[in-house]
Amino acid sequence: MLRLIILAMTLCLASAAWAQEGRDCATGETCAANLSAAQVFSLADQYIGAGQPDQAETLYRGLARDPDGDVRAEARFRLATLRESRGDLQGAIDCYRAILDEKPGAQRVRLELARVLALQGDESGARRELRRAGAAGLPEDVARAVDQFALALRSSRPLGASIEIALAPDSNINRATDRDTVDTVIAPLQLDDDARARSGLGVTLSGQAFWRADLSRDAALLSRVSARADLYGAGQFNDVVLSLASGPEFRAAGARWRPAGVYTRRWFGGDHYSDSYGGSINVLKPLNRVSQIEMEATVLANRYTLNRQQNGTLIDVNAAYDRAFSTRFSTRIGARVTRQAAAEPSLATTGFSLEAVASRQIGKQLVFIQASAGRLKSDARIPLFTEVRKDRRYDVTAGLLLRQWSFKGLSPLIRVSRSVNQSTVGLFDFKRTRVEFALSREF
Repeated sequence: MLRLIILAMTLCLASAAWAQEGRDCATGETCAANLSAAQVFSLADQYIGAGQPDQAETLYRGLARDPDGDVRAEARFRLATLRESRGDLQGAIDCYRAILDEKPGAQRVRLELARVLALQGDESGARRELRRAGAAGLPEDVARAVDQFALALRSSRPLGASIEIALAPDSNINRATDRDTVDTVIAPLQLDDDARARSGLGVTLSGQAFWRADLSRDAALLSRVSARADLYGAGQFNDVVLSLASGPEFRAAGARWRPAGVYTRRWFGGDHYSDSYGGSINVLKPLNRVSQIEMEATVLANRYTLNRQQNGTLIDVNAAYDRAFSTRFSTRIGARVTRQAAAEPSLATTGFSLEAVASRQIGKQLVFIQASAGRLKSDARIPLFTEVRKDRRYDVTAGLLLRQWSFKGLSPLIRVSRSVNQSTVGLFDFKRTRVEFALSREF
């Protein structure tokens, strides 16, 4: 079904006028001299027909450096098609993105990019490109085909994985107060060095992998594993989290549904810190050609090894609305409510937050800014302190994704974050600035 929809989209767009431009997909030099571009394209076709794709790719790479934008774009488009036919999906994606870097209005290219992203297993990336295409406007017949594609969109890749590595100078690796003392019901409490803000240089490793087994045309069993490790020279602040989730993925009422069983284990300072187990349900629904809404609810039983008074049920509900305003500008707004129960009432909390993200593509770079604000309140006063804990937290993050230096789909990322937590209990009052130099995929 998806193949038919994709074919219809391609045929519709092929009948429309469009131009393609871009950047080099790979270095290389043409091996044909004193030939026109049309003759080189013809020669490349002959190589492909003769079963010599390497020679054809060499010619396409040479034409991809032509000063004529239309020739460059045609070469990259053909190179993308050739690479896909040889199983190099990432190479095809790089070429399609190269075209769109210089001409974001090349809609056939954007839809081809969405299709190949879906084949690679990047469903969220495919949906993002479809929203961008919708924001630019499409012929009605193409738009109908795109709508069907969006409804039927589901990654067909059985296995997939991604990883991000970052070097991160951090002003407050333990998210602690910078105060020397905090007020208590008895007298000011002197804090030792480990209880106060510590700066440091860290390495953050994060990754995820998935396995999918089709159950029917519209349903699959999806299993996922994700991990994150924040590692510092001071090992007592190392924070490692491993999560497993598995459950069906299916479509109903025009939405994608993902119920799953969830298990999470966390280590802090090298010691087993907590276990969480329960379930979640994620629902993603396209609203129109430029927007979607995603909702998720999670219920987990948390068990802590050091302080069993923290044990309790975590309930988290969040929703996010994504919208593309153009092929280069998109936004996301979200809201979250979290309830953490605990055996000890003073350790039980209720919190909510609002978040907004905006991203803008400028040439070959992607600039984004993210801001959030939230509140948290404890059920009761911690006996040692004079007031019930009430926090106000503000976070701002700005980043730059440098896509001109991408490698295997990963691009250098510079991300700067500032967090401020204001609390009625001085122990939880902190400020933090973090800079990350990472390799990451476009979000």
